Amino acid sequence: MNATEHAFDSSKDASRCASLLAGARSAPDVITAVRSYLAAWPKARVADLQRIDGGWAPFDADLQPTPLYRPADLQRICDAVHGQFASLHGAGVAPAPELLELDTFLCLACAKLAQIEPGLAPQRSGLADRQPESRAHR
Repeated sequence: MNATEHAFDSSKDASRCASLLAGARSAPDVITAVRSYLAAWPKARVADLQRIDGGWAPFDADLQPTPLYRPADLQRICDAVHGQFASLHGAGVAPAPELLELDTFLCLACAKLAQIEPGLAPQRSGLADRQPESRAHR
């Protein structure tokens, strides 16, 4: 596969999910948008991600999305994915395009949730928020 096949999916499903997230007016709307987004991932793409994940990706062994019912579920998934992304970035390893896309969408979803209902979206732990140090500052 070439890099363009892994770029943010410009398919109708990805656009529809982004529109759902942008139009979300409540926590259930955000959860629905994330569920739709994860369900739209082609099984081959999930399999590609699972080749590099250490159990933190929001898909199970059957290539199905992790159940997502509450804002806390979204935050848990977002923290796991973002933590992996930050670890790779901090180690100077370029994350796979699938991970970059997933991290971006989930972070936007958590930000939208915090905007809509601040009490439902717990603040990220300091570890996940910390920017990796540049090698020059070590």
